This record gives sequence, structure tokens and C-alpha cells, in this order.
Amino acid sequence: MTRPFEDSTTDVPTAPRREIPAGLWRLAGILAIAHIVILYAGLSQETSAMMADTADATKATYVAASLGRVLAGGYVESLGIVLLLPVIVFLARAIGRRTEASRWATQTALTAGICYVAIGLGVGQAAGAATLYGAQHGVTDAATLALVGNVRNFAFYLSLLLLGAHAIGTGIAALLDGTMRRWVGWGGICVGILQFAGVAVQGMADGVVYAPLLWTVWFFGLAICLIRRRATKKAIPVAA
Repeated sequence: MTRPFEDSTTDVPTAPRREIPAGLWRLAGILAIAHIVILYAGLSQETSAMMADTADATKATYVAASLGRVLAGGYVESLGIVLLLPVIVFLARAIGRRTEASRWATQTALTAGICYVAIGLGVGQAAGAATLYGAQHGVTDAATLALVGNVRNFAFYLSLLLLGAHAIGTGIAALLDGTMRRWVGWGGICVGILQFAGVAVQGMADGVVYAPLLWTVWFFGLAICLIRRRATKKAIPVAA
């Protein structure tokens, strides 16, 4: 007899495990590498002012930039950011399925990753493009350009918190699942903590620059782990 308020889903049976084909692991790894390559290819064509720059220096940077080249680079970078979406969704589907704690971790990682993409596109990229476009189309107030440009900079800094949360959540899920424990598991937790530290020292250029680079190295290693991963199986809950 079920007691009042008792969760009746705790005894939901599971069907035989459904195999995740090795090809999907490889595809996710390839997309992860493509994300990195395309992202940095776009960044190499962009010009942006730093948060510590004066208003006049910010204006000079954007006025002197090549509008077509920078906007094209920003578009390529945006494509790279979008490519992150299928990778983080796959990680949430393939890692962290054995226990409730691991599911909690992987769903947190998924949410953080989606929010990171949303901030990167909707705030960072949009504010950067608006600053550049305004500087070359009649906006002469240097203080206004610096203000909008710093919206982009602060969005980037704060998005590192979400990037760190994704790495930590993925790392915890990998440890609890007992899969790819060293690089994805412990590596993800360490890199995620370093992302938090990078935001804390955002006034120091080195702390800001090195934190996302370390995440990139970890994510590239994660991509290699995915490519080399064999097919696995996961249980599917059976509806009562």
C-alpha cells in the first residue's frame, strides 16, 4: 500500500540498456574539435578593445578596424559557439545516467552550457558588433562606445562562471559513472575551478586570458576521449 505523498516512481523498472553507437561518440568528438577550430579562426580576424582601455582608446580601436573583416570573423566565431550546443547535449545524454547524483550533475552541466551559449551570442557578440558598427556609422561619443564595449567584456568574463560550472558538472558525472575518470572527470573539476578563479581575478589580464585557454585544452582532450570511446549502453526507464 502506498503511503500518502510517497514517491511511487522509485521502483520504476528499467528495460535492457540501449546502446549508444561508437559513431555518435566520434561525431560528438569531431564537433567538439570543430567548435574549437572555428571559434579561434573567427577570433583571429576580430579586433576589440580591452576593459582597461580609455574611452578614447576604445573609440580609436573600433574606428580603425576593418568592418567587413571583423564582422565576418564575428560570424565565424558565432558559428563555432553554436557548434558547442550538440556537444553539450550529447554529453548530458551519454554521461551521468547511472545514479540520481550523476544525473543532477549532468543536467546542471547542460543548463550551464546552454546559458553560456546564450550569453555569448545574445550579449557578447551582439554588444561587440553594435560597438563596432556604431563607431563606423556616426556614433562619435567615445564614452558611449566604451560603455557598450565593456558590456561585451563583462559578458565574456561572467560567462566563464558558466563554462566552469559545465566543466565541473561534467567532471562529477564522469566520476560517478566511472567513465573517462582522469581527463574528463578530475580534469573537468580542476579546470572548472580555475574558470571561477579567472573571473575572480578578471582585473589581471593573465588570469582572464589563461582560464579560457586551459578550458580549451581540456575540451580538446575531451574531444579525443569521445573519438576513441567505444559503444556503451544505458538503461531506459519503463513507464508504469
